Amino acid sequence: MRSLAGGLWTRGTGVVTLGALLALVPAQVAGQGAVDPNVAPRAAELNRQGERGLGIEMLGRYLAVAQSDGRAWFLLSQFYRMDARDWHRAGHRGDPSADVYLSLASVAVDESIRLHVDSAPLFRALVFLDRSLLSLEDSGWDAIHDARTELPPLPPVVAELGRNLAASCPANGVLISGSEVEWLAAWYGALGPDGRRDLVPLRADLYVTDSLYRARMARALGIDGTRSLSDALTEVAASRPLCLTPAVGLGGMPAMHWTPIRLVRVNAADDAAPATPLTLTSLIVDVGDGGSIWTSDVLAIYGAAAHHNDLLCQSLAPVASSLPAGACEQ
Repeated sequence: MRSLAGGLWTRGTGVVTLGALLALVPAQVAGQGAVDPNVAPRAAELNRQGERGLGIEMLGRYLAVAQSDGRAWFLLSQFYRMDARDWHRAGHRGDPSADVYLSLASVAVDESIRLHVDSAPLFRALVFLDRSLLSLEDSGWDAIHDARTELPPLPPVVAELGRNLAASCPANGVLISGSEVEWLAAWYGALGPDGRRDLVPLRADLYVTDSLYRARMARALGIDGTRSLSDALTEVAASRPLCLTPAVGLGGMPAMHWTPIRLVRVNAADDAAPATPLTLTSLIVDVGDGGSIWTSDVLAIYGAAAHHNDLLCQSLAPVASSLPAGACEQ
């Protein structure tokens, strides 16, 4: 049972004081405990055993006295984000709500950023995207589109991927993503400072599994939200191009002819992609510097795109040796 009352959060057998957790962030406590590199792995193992609540309790007690352990903060933020996703899967019911979980995730990930954890900036953007999902489910796509909310910075190589995905999709297209990193990049590519605001980013698996997301996106696209994903997209295709990002499989997609255009596959072969060129500057620099924690995920997306579009390999030549096996083989 989960409850939030009087600032005290009870989750299973674990107890975390919400106010105390928030108060930990700005303060540097003299004489705080030494970092124990074994705590985060032990908490991660508890989560694998289905005891995430015990893992949260362990991390909370530990971080109360060892605030300089960035990895522990980062894992705590992951746990809270997992709880938020579980809230969605449970039919948007439960106490605390996903909003509370994401508030806690934000606190923890901001602390891990301060402590220079490599993957924290990307994860901070993912927490923001989760919050945007809550706003979308609450107020609808138009409110998200019109809000022009400032987005947290993305790692340059992921931001560049978002611009390239957006630049691959024809005007007024629906940019359908198949993985979390693709969805994040597509969201920024559509709604970022220089984004393609004519595009609608759609997460295929959420449309299938999350009834509230499906209802909101169906309304935004002007279609019947009770139909299957394939039937819904067939209806959309009558008025808008559909663009599949590299990780989207054709299973569950409409039986249409899909034409590769740059990084995506498009159902409307006669619709040219916008004139904005692809850029790989950040990817080339990132690979040349030895890569970062998220480089392999981005390279896998470009490699998957090359499987569908041989012409893309010429553009990817500067990083061809770093692409996954089988992509752009010489």
